[in-house]
Amino acid sequence: MNTSKILINGEWISSVSTETLDVINPSYGEVIAIIPDCGKDDVDKAVKSANEGFKIWRCVDAEKRAEIIHTAASIMRKNAKEISEEISQEMGKPLKSALGEVLANADILDFFAEEALRIKGDIYQYNFSNEQVQVIKEPVGVVGAITSANYPIALLTWKLGAALAAGCSLVSKPDERSSAAAFSLGRAFLDAGLPKGVFNIITGTGKNTGRLLVNHPNIAKIAFTGSTVVGKEIASIAAETCKRVSLELGGQCPAIVMPGIDPVKIVDEFISQTFNNSGQYCYRINRAYVHEDIYDVFIDTLVEKTKKLIVGRADELNVDLGPLYHKGIFEHVMRHIKDAKDKGARLLCGGSGLYPEREGTYYIEPTIFDNTDHNMLVMFEETFGPVLAIKKISTLSEAIQLANDSIYGLSAFIYTVDAGIGLQAARQIEAGTVWVNKIHKAYHFTPFGGMKCSGYGREKSEYGLNEYLELKSIYLTLPSVK
Repeated sequence: MNTSKILINGEWISSVSTETLDVINPSYGEVIAIIPDCGKDDVDKAVKSANEGFKIWRCVDAEKRAEIIHTAASIMRKNAKEISEEISQEMGKPLKSALGEVLANADILDFFAEEALRIKGDIYQYNFSNEQVQVIKEPVGVVGAITSANYPIALLTWKLGAALAAGCSLVSKPDERSSAAAFSLGRAFLDAGLPKGVFNIITGTGKNTGRLLVNHPNIAKIAFTGSTVVGKEIASIAAETCKRVSLELGGQCPAIVMPGIDPVKIVDEFISQTFNNSGQYCYRINRAYVHEDIYDVFIDTLVEKTKKLIVGRADELNVDLGPLYHKGIFEHVMRHIKDAKDKGARLLCGGSGLYPEREGTYYIEPTIFDNTDHNMLVMFEETFGPVLAIKKISTLSEAIQLANDSIYGLSAFIYTVDAGIGLQAARQIEAGTVWVNKIHKAYHFTPFGGMKCSGYGREKSEYGLNEYLELKSIYLTLPSVK
């Protein structure tokens, strides 16, 4: 099995480092690829390439940048089947979900291509006789993008699309467990005509390659998606060289369900938001606060439908949940399940690992607890797996207080028949995104990001683009007209 190449200065080359990492198919527990664990020499080469690429790309007019990004998006769609198979094999995502991820994020590249044409500054109209004051926006420079494995295309395109639209260059360090999607994206942009050095891809662990990237003096900005613990460390290291940083970190997202809501009408989207991707994403529903007037009906409906979910290999037909993508996540989730049981939570369904005969794989049943409280890990730590904790509440104010009783503030969900009350509750919830009465699609033109320990900065939308732009004030003295 050959070791993958890395992308530097528009060329697929071998790593200087001789250290390698195995990529495991979590559905089968088999090694499917070998990638380099890049060291200092590789990181230096990638950053040097990106700096040279930045000098070129920042001078390319916005219309041409948009054209190249649009072309890459079209190539992504053309190759969507192959890319989705790579995602499914590397992180265990069912094929249908993987294909949806690829197609949706080709769309976001198109969105950012158009945003490249909308970057604008300001001229202040103070009517000074011989002076003009203006504010312009410039690309921040070379971006280091460090992403996690759970959405390997989405988390990279959110950063890459905005960076390229702004005129930045980028060095990508994808998660070592899921790098093939980044490589496919690299090929798409090369085929689209992106100048050499503008998009570079290196591989390796966060502790090694990622740390070298964050420490590098010639990186202007770090864009990171991952755990809160690692995000705090990145922010601390980046502060030493005054890098710009955007952090999309963990979540412990609450849902509130109030009287009058018909459980039958909301339960399918509720289950999807809870168990999609086997619970391995940051803005899933982690905990639910359900009003006592509808509690029993809601619980019965939810559990009945959850028990029908099918857990299996990612390439099997009609599978709802694939495996967890590595052993560490499995052990973390099982620790949460054990803690809830030990502290008196009532197990309504699931709670066990599956397929122990499949060596090197990590499957867990969709799991629901009630009779929970905030001393349980499932209520205050990010579980990052297919587990939901439910608590009965009597008032909306109680639910809001409990929802905000968290170090996290990424997303929240509210169901109430009174839209005005829903809006009032949304204003009081400490979260970057709140869905009221329906879990809508997350649109490209709306920002995504969190408060508190869920990070700072925003992705997607014009606000996400602004994360890659620097403001510059220019005071221009004008000659007098005689």
